Amino acid sequence: MHIETTDHKNYRLAKIEKPKAGTVSLLITVDCFISNSAKNSILQHVYSDMLMSGAGAYTRSEFLHALNALGATIEVSSTSYKTTITVATPKPKLAPTLSLLAVMLQKPTFAQKELKRAVSTIENILELAKEDARGIAQSNLKNNFYKKTDRHHTFTPDELKSALKEISLVDIKSLHLTVISGVFTVSIGGSKESIAVAMKTIQKIKTASFPRKEIYCGTQPFPKPLVTLHEVKSKQNIEISIGAALPFTLEHKDAPAFIFGLSVLGKWGGFAGRLMSTVREKEGLTYGIYARTENIGMQNTGYWRIMSFFAPKDVLKGITSTKREVALIAEKGITQSEFERFKTILKTGEVLVFDSLSGTTSLVHNNLVSGLLWNDYLIYKERFHNCTKAEINTALKKYLHPNNLVISAAGPIASVKKELLALNK
Repeated sequence: MHIETTDHKNYRLAKIEKPKAGTVSLLITVDCFISNSAKNSILQHVYSDMLMSGAGAYTRSEFLHALNALGATIEVSSTSYKTTITVATPKPKLAPTLSLLAVMLQKPTFAQKELKRAVSTIENILELAKEDARGIAQSNLKNNFYKKTDRHHTFTPDELKSALKEISLVDIKSLHLTVISGVFTVSIGGSKESIAVAMKTIQKIKTASFPRKEIYCGTQPFPKPLVTLHEVKSKQNIEISIGAALPFTLEHKDAPAFIFGLSVLGKWGGFAGRLMSTVREKEGLTYGIYARTENIGMQNTGYWRIMSFFAPKDVLKGITSTKREVALIAEKGITQSEFERFKTILKTGEVLVFDSLSGTTSLVHNNLVSGLLWNDYLIYKERFHNCTKAEINTALKKYLHPNNLVISAAGPIASVKKELLALNK
């Protein structure tokens, strides 16, 4: 598999060439951030729905049927004001799939009846979001680290529902102009021939771009412990997000060592991390508990967090045990055995990603969106795999700050609210 990333006038391109690939993966991301507000935030999600709601001579149902007949998929999503179009198709059906993509981007219908349907659909999603204790716990944690004007600051479902009423077709069309005239970040995975065909379509769509300065955002350090609580009566368990802001980008010398050490603490997925072996297996307080960094890029700082859940009767024990493990790894670091074992675990995980064309394309694309060209990524991974145990332990001690954590809890907290708030002390 050959991977190459390049900059062009109207787009940034990643080519993931896999000889004899029978499928093609294509991702396009456009950064649409100008300012953060409840209206601008929910507009992104309405637009994602509307872009798939009819184009050219196709109605919404006809467009979806045409895709299904090809065995292809096109999806549109938005995260932190970055609109992403994901295309997957069998190689023999690439040309007609790209034709549908071009029609969708160049001749969207944006019908009033479809806007009404999209608004109704999103209202229902927002109503369900009020019961998403896990999502609420993470959002409330994250909002302590970002200013309200930052792209990563999130609004409550009620704030978004109120703003949803203001969305008009004029707003949708204006956002589409921003998307189609913005700088595309494009990643194409497939055979050499497939990549060439897909590039021709992108070049036709991207005839011009308006000059636009990228807006970088970063976390604000939180200097003291904080507990934030949100009641969700319908849930049986209390969802927990624990973490703190980080002052570095991926270019910083401490980034790979800290991220390696955080994997030892709570590797995302599986049972390898310390937290899984202690809080879950030895103490039986939860089913899953993981840790990772969020939103760190070449220009942006981010934060680290631990995600878990506990029954109300176990939540204080669970948080206490979690904080104990954070303090222990911050103070004493990782062991030589853990260092050697996780070198193998983390390398094996990367190999598995590269087994899949779609997985590799997503990895390359997400890095490119974060500002990492492929050579930048290779340099970072070399630093990651070559960091020493001493560097890892120094970074963990420097950035974990176990006595100054933000603890965000969402779920049936009424019976333990007083005890949870006491954790502030």
